[in-house]
Amino acid sequence: MLKISLLIPFIILLTACATPENNSHHRQIYVFGTLVDVTIWHPNSKKAEQAMDDIDDLFKRMHRQWHAWKPGRLHDINSALRANQSIKLTTDEAHFIAQVIDLSKRSNHHFNPTIGELIHLWGFHTDDYPIKEPPPDKATLQALVKEKINVNSLQLNDDILTADNPHIWLDFGGIAKGLAVDRAISVIQNHGINNAIVNAGGDLRSIGHKGNRHWRIGIQSPTDSGVIAVLDVVGNEAVFTSGNYQRYKTFDGKRYPHIIDGRTGLPVQDIISATVIAADGVTADAAATALIVAGSNQWQQVAAALQLKQVLIINNAHQCFATQAMYRRLQAMNGDCQTVPDIK
Repeated sequence: MLKISLLIPFIILLTACATPENNSHHRQIYVFGTLVDVTIWHPNSKKAEQAMDDIDDLFKRMHRQWHAWKPGRLHDINSALRANQSIKLTTDEAHFIAQVIDLSKRSNHHFNPTIGELIHLWGFHTDDYPIKEPPPDKATLQALVKEKINVNSLQLNDDILTADNPHIWLDFGGIAKGLAVDRAISVIQNHGINNAIVNAGGDLRSIGHKGNRHWRIGIQSPTDSGVIAVLDVVGNEAVFTSGNYQRYKTFDGKRYPHIIDGRTGLPVQDIISATVIAADGVTADAAATALIVAGSNQWQQVAAALQLKQVLIINNAHQCFATQAMYRRLQAMNGDCQTVPDIK
């Protein structure tokens, strides 16, 4: 087995120098603790600027709406559910939560958006990293694990959401960036713009091209300026990476990553990075988290259940695995990946 020398990949946009840059319009916008880079390729600067203004407004609303632990709409939804009360959702909210429930069930609950209480118990509801407080009490953890908290406790009838478990705490941290880039792309398309890329801290979705070229990205190590591989993003697709090295708790010399397995109540350690290509950001975001939680023995089964063809995995021994469909797209590889059969 050949090992890849770099650590957690995240994604950067690589520039192309053979196209007229006056068609390129760029803005950074903050949402969900991440700076989002919006790049639009269009000859009409006024139309591009208006689209980016609308995305800015959208992100401000989304930040208030779906923040996992600060006051806002999601806090109100969770308060109702944990008090055994039903709550009426808007059409957009109901559509999104239905999508979230479906993805969680299809992933066999490896993507679990209902374990906010566990995440809070570990102290990961914070913007200040690394966290140095001790891990939670084992008995308290096990009591929560025994509740078997997952989306099966939710009932969504039309636009009415209820829960039959008072420990339900919806946390969309594993999918919020996917929703943000999907909504941003929709705004751009509604302005009649066909070429753009929205990059939320390394998780992105593109449409069209950059002039006469594909959008080109690099899967990069946060430890240096090296790039594991180069990838052309073709047309309308999302590329998302989930990793457990950027946010963590440290105590007595031990490191506890922020991604929690709801079945055990413990941080996942086996897979340190999962990169997924999918048709939309919500699916790619949820899937990347699910694969991390699934671990080396189950990630291929979860990928098959989510109908993923293009996946790149790096485990805690820094070994790289890629589906054949993903491997065929990787260029300028820095290191080697073992290919696995395409997922049926």
